[in-house]
Amino acid sequence: MNRKYKILFFMSSWMVLACACEPKQQSLSYQEQIENQRKETDDFMNESDESPFVGADSLISLNYFLVSENFKAIAFIERIDNGSEMTLGTSSGVPRVFVKHAILKFQLEQQPQQLLVLKGVEDGTLFLAFADQTNDQTTYGGGRYINLNFSDQAEKITLDFNKAYNPYCEYNSTYSCPLPPIENYLKIAIEAGEKLYQ
Repeated sequence: MNRKYKILFFMSSWMVLACACEPKQQSLSYQEQIENQRKETDDFMNESDESPFVGADSLISLNYFLVSENFKAIAFIERIDNGSEMTLGTSSGVPRVFVKHAILKFQLEQQPQQLLVLKGVEDGTLFLAFADQTNDQTTYGGGRYINLNFSDQAEKITLDFNKAYNPYCEYNSTYSCPLPPIENYLKIAIEAGEKLYQ
């Protein structure tokens, strides 16, 4: 065996051995992914200096609905060209100004739904707040938020209500949280994501 083939043989043998020794990465189920995210949120609430619970005397554990893929939908993005400004009320009474950016259209509970996505005037970040039939009962009366981001080229996104969370003013009145626009009042119960804090 000449030197060239010896090198190739050695490299291929090493790669096989490395693959055999390397532990297999087990992919997490969807439910495990959501539960891990919720644990990370609890850790942040308990440990971060930026937590709205800073100074709390007891361990913080947020409340959630059970994870359900029935509240995950593919939403089609309909952009709003030259969107007008929209002023939202806030929990503190100080209004916040946004720009209408896009409409998300999707199906939930076999019904067509849509939500208005706004963009912050100051920071340019996307903002999605919604209200639904669970408000003031099992969820915060001021609505909930979902973080999202999509490129100018994106035509659709996954809209996951299992990731819906309470604004900080639910836990601490010193925060000023925008309320959902009237367009985002859904006429169904979104029994997914975060519940009222107790």
